[in-house]
Amino acid sequence: MNTLFLSLGSNMEPRKQHLKNAINYLIERLGSIEVVSSIYETPAWGFSSTPFFNLCLKITTDIDTKKALNITQTIEKLVGRTSKTGSAYEARVIDIDIIYTSEGIFNYPNLVIPHPLMSLRNFVLVPLAEIDPEIIHPLLHRSTLELLANCTDNSFAKVVESIQV
Repeated sequence: MNTLFLSLGSNMEPRKQHLKNAINYLIERLGSIEVVSSIYETPAWGFSSTPFFNLCLKITTDIDTKKALNITQTIEKLVGRTSKTGSAYEARVIDIDIIYTSEGIFNYPNLVIPHPLMSLRNFVLVPLAEIDPEIIHPLLHRSTLELLANCTDNSFAKVVESIQV
């Protein structure tokens, strides 16, 4: 079995519904969700836009990480994500990133795990700390709580609501 930690985000209305739709597709196509964080509202990171709703979840699957990436990209399209129009960050219906995998470290052009910017982003670290504060980053050798304590991102993550799966 493979355990994945995913980060989901949406900043296009209806944000909450897009997250819930993505979760339903993840359950249907990828595996069993063990735990899901609260939904947090956070400012856009790296560009000016409306705030995001973000969450993290832990999912167990019999699918390997490379195939899981293809499935998450398909789910993004099913929820309504369209291709980027440029190279910069932009608003999106849904974004699903693989943060960690029990299969280890990946460094391919289209798949880098652990996610290379996760330790710089409160919108990942705050919900991840809610579901697994002690998981160790395999390259930085620090727990989620340690990463969060040292994160220079001073943006605020406000709990919107807890959700059940």
